[in-house]
Amino acid sequence: MKSEVKKTVRCHGCIHYFVTYDRHRPYGCARFGFKTKSLPSQVVIESTGMQCAYREDRVLRNSGGKVKNQRKA
Repeated sequence: MKSEVKKTVRCHGCIHYFVTYDRHRPYGCARFGFKTKSLPSQVVIESTGMQCAYREDRVLRNSGGKVKNQRKA
């Protein structure tokens, strides 16, 4: 059972995962095109019986650096 928990795909850090302003469906997946109350990866597992195959890591824009003020030239 513990090995299954470690292998589950998580939505956090995926480029397709987003948070909505709808309080009844606060999480969404842009790849599948739906919003849900629970994490989209859980909905995919419940409906298809398989892990999400479209998870892609989000690229960090500012890795280890200080964020520059974009308004100043």
